[in-house]
Formats: sequence, C-alpha cells, structure tokens
Amino acid sequence: MKKVAIEHCDNYRLESVKASLKQCFADLGYPADNPFSAVVKPGDKVFIKPNWVASRWRKSCPHVDTLYCVITHPAVIEAVADFVADALQGKGEIIIGDNPSIDADFQELMEFTRIERVKDKYDVPVRIVDLRPLVCDDLKNYGKKDLMVKHDGDPEGTVEVNLGKDSLLYGIDPQRFRGVFDEREETVASHTGETQLYTFAKSLYDADVYISIPKLKTHQKVGATLNLKGLVGSICNKNQLVHWQVGYPEIHGDEYPDKKSYDEAQKATVTHRGAWPGNDTIWRMVGDLYQGMKKKERRYFTVIDGIIAGEGQGPFCPTSKNANTLIAADDLYAADLVAVRYMGFNPAKIKYLNHFLEEKYEDITLDGISVVDSGKNVDNFFSANTGYLDFYVVDKWAEIKYMAEKGK
Repeated sequence: MKKVAIEHCDNYRLESVKASLKQCFADLGYPADNPFSAVVKPGDKVFIKPNWVASRWRKSCPHVDTLYCVITHPAVIEAVADFVADALQGKGEIIIGDNPSIDADFQELMEFTRIERVKDKYDVPVRIVDLRPLVCDDLKNYGKKDLMVKHDGDPEGTVEVNLGKDSLLYGIDPQRFRGVFDEREETVASHTGETQLYTFAKSLYDADVYISIPKLKTHQKVGATLNLKGLVGSICNKNQLVHWQVGYPEIHGDEYPDKKSYDEAQKATVTHRGAWPGNDTIWRMVGDLYQGMKKKERRYFTVIDGIIAGEGQGPFCPTSKNANTLIAADDLYAADLVAVRYMGFNPAKIKYLNHFLEEKYEDITLDGISVVDSGKNVDNFFSANTGYLDFYVVDKWAEIKYMAEKGK
C-alpha cells in the first residue's frame, strides 16, 4: 500500500512550511525527531530537484502573474534541505539543481530566489548546479542549435540510458520526431529501432536519494506537470526529448490538430506546437524518463509545492491559484496520481499516468494508494463524485476534468 500525505499551508514563511511538512511526515509514519531518517542515511548523496523552468515571466504570455505559480518556491526547497541535513548527521552531500528551459537565466534565477543562502547553512557541503550544457541567451534564437551558447553542464558528467524495446516510442516511425532544436537528425537517431537514448545528468542519476519538488501546475502538452513530467529537467541532451511529430494527423503528425491550424502557425509569431490532447508523442517521452530513472535503484521522496499553484496556460503562462497545499510521498508516481485527482482531474485522462495504470507498473493501482489529508484517512479518494481543488484548464483540455464528465 502506497501512502500519500496532503497537508495545508497558506504562506511561504519557512517556519510555516516546515510545520506543514512535519505533519506530512507524521501522516506517512516517519519518526518525529528526525523524520527524513526514514529516507536519507548519513553519508548519502542527496539530489534535490525543484521546478526551475523559468527565471522570469515570458513576454509572449497574455498576462503577468507571480513567478511562483511557475517555479518552486525557495522556502519549500530550504525546508526540505533542512530536514535532509538533519538526517545526514554531518556526513554526505546535498545537491540542488535542475536543467531549466534553455532560455532561462540561471543567475537571474539565483538572485530572484536567493536559494544560495543555504550553501553555508549546514554541516554538510551543498552544491547548486545548472545542469544545462547549452543555453539560449536570446529567445529569438530558440530552436537553433548552432546559435546556442555552450555551458559547463553537470560537473560530474552524464549517464546514457538506452531503453530499447521498453521505450514507449519504440515501433513508431521516428522521421517526424521533433526535439528542442529544429535540427532533427539527432532526435531521429536517438529514437530509431532499438536505440532509444536518454542522457541523464550524472550527479542526479547517481545520487543515493532523489527528492523532487515540483510545482502543482497544469501543462498544455500533457495536462499536468508534476514529478514525472518534471524529469525533463534530468536530461542533459534535450534534443533527445521528443515533444511531437511534425505536422498534423492527416500526414501522420501531431504537432497541430489539422492542416488549417498547422498552416496558420507557419505565419504566427507565437505558436503552441504540440499543445493539445491529441499529441500522442510527448506523453510517451515522459513515460520513458520515468522508466529510465527506475533502471537504477535509489530512494525517492517528493514534496509537491501547491501553496501557490498554477492553472490554465501552464507551464510558462499559468494563472496563480492559492491552493494552500503540500503533497508528500516516497513514491513519485503515486504522488502524481493523487495530485492530479486533487486538482480535479481524472488520472485516466492524463496519458502518461494512465499508461502505467493500465500496465499495472510496479503493481500500483488507485485502490492501492492510501491518502491522508490533514491527518485523516480519506476513503474513496479517487471517486469521481468528490470535489477537490477544481483547477481551471484551457478549453481544449476540458475533458480531463471530472466536472466535464459530470456535465455530459
């Protein structure tokens, strides 16, 4: 039985976040005096991965809101790091890092979040790392690999994982695959036949403990972005991440729903390629990343930051939602299932989540997840008849909401 804790916090003061996390730990049955000792052992290398997808609000967004409906708040990161440091007992290492969007300014992100203050806070070394080997310093050059700026990337290097026939992209003609760059040869070569490659950051992949701290947020390409979709930030070679197949269904693509929208996009300044439920490609990539991580044994934990959440046009242009929620578990997938249901969505309508449900991956079922909300066990948590946070989604994603089904 997997257990997931939901607790509530209405502000980002460090003491408030830590108090809510302590209740999460109690709900999960962790020891009160040193709760993370259930997950973290002295001497461990612990990688903490927030959602640092952006360093500022994009100019192409139709509105401007707080950046903390887009990225993880530093108070949640610091609270988690505090508990990790206690569990390490002076032995081990903490690494905090991400592979943000290629156009994010990491130094700007550090100045905005001020997270570097934790580097000298503990009796174990703390490193904060930008895992990107390439950076786009001008959004006008986005997608042009030869115009990217070389960056140090992960100081420990990379780990290449070949999923072969286990890949959810295996058996699909790769000729229309599109990664981050317009140059698609590398994307196609990485996903041809039994070659199904993903290059992970070594400091993340080889860590003894992986702690994910995503934002509770909608996503226009996959419905919701949490722990599994957040694994995009574990990959150093982003051109291996297949986001869609060029074109529209009549020509075997899923970039746009039809020829008209495809043609219109060729003249548009701002496009939304692959941003519709008919994208049958990106969810497979998300599933692959999860399978790739699970190839190596490690311990996991997650705290989903939903104190200020993001609804609507995620991942870059959501509207802030004061969800006042933290969701914690030692299983990334179980936490994602609980989170999407708490957002008001049907987990079966989120393709990458539903795939693992149908495959009974690691024997996880909805009935096999115990949910504790504010210290109380919740019966029939996944019932369609229960209302929770009711996140707004753009019209094209309306079918993932249980409310949409009830209105039929």
